[in-house]
Amino acid sequence: MSTSMSVHAKKKLDVVAFFNPIDCRSLGVIKDEMKDMAVGDVIEITANRFQQREIRAWSKKFDHQILEEHDDQGLVHLWIAKGHHA
Repeated sequence: MSTSMSVHAKKKLDVVAFFNPIDCRSLGVIKDEMKDMAVGDVIEITANRFQQREIRAWSKKFDHQILEEHDDQGLVHLWIAKGHHA
């Protein structure tokens, strides 16, 4: 498993089990998990490549910053700093 040496995550969340190509359930799970985080706090998310695309678009839309991404044979780790529009 790939891990970041430069980014410290306040929380970790694995959303692979929530993958559904129809309803993007994983985004709702991420949003709920980030509710109590402060702006700038970092969450490490484990997802698959399909979810990665959804998470990138969602992060951009809501002003969250993707600090780092690693793809380990289809298992993706994203470190995201919470933005102002959560």
